[in-house]
Amino acid sequence: CPHAKRRDEIVTNYPQGPATRTVVLFGDSNTWGYVPGSGGERFPREVRWPVRLQAALGGEWEVIAEGLSGRTATVERPDSEGRNGLPYLLPCLLSHAPVDALVIFLGTNDVNYVADDRVARCVARLVEIGRRCEVDDVLAVCPAPFDGHDLEASFRAELDCEVIVAPPYPVVNGDYEHLDAEGHAQLAAAVERHLRR
Repeated sequence: CPHAKRRDEIVTNYPQGPATRTVVLFGDSNTWGYVPGSGGERFPREVRWPVRLQAALGGEWEVIAEGLSGRTATVERPDSEGRNGLPYLLPCLLSHAPVDALVIFLGTNDVNYVADDRVARCVARLVEIGRRCEVDDVLAVCPAPFDGHDLEASFRAELDCEVIVAPPYPVVNGDYEHLDAEGHAQLAAAVERHLRR
């Protein structure tokens, strides 16, 4: 990953206090804050899991929320431009470097284009980019089971990183793939526990 230096390689000529670490949250509408069953409304900032995570971690971490509704791990969608996460992740990590941790929460939209057992391989390509950019800690959040899709076994088998499973999605007005407010709180707590290990 050219030009991405590790934090311990950066030399500065000014006094420094304790280093603030950086975590990038790379996801889809669940990271963006989509309200289940709303047709596209967004939760208030304080409800979204990235903002809750920042509040829990305080000044020790800078939390960068990179959530885009409709994002896939690697698939170019025929109905929406700019949703493929693969070409975006590298410049994203470079622009926020040095990055200490990367949380990837993708796969929900990919099931519309590839078989369930291939979704983990798509996410694995993003994990590989994180590793090439020398991100010390990569965590994958596997989507909770939804609408007959259960990706956990393939995520655990295929990914070269720790995997946690997202909290269950409620079914609201036919929407079965988005976190509710309680799910946002639970996911923020789970990622906080991971980062504080």
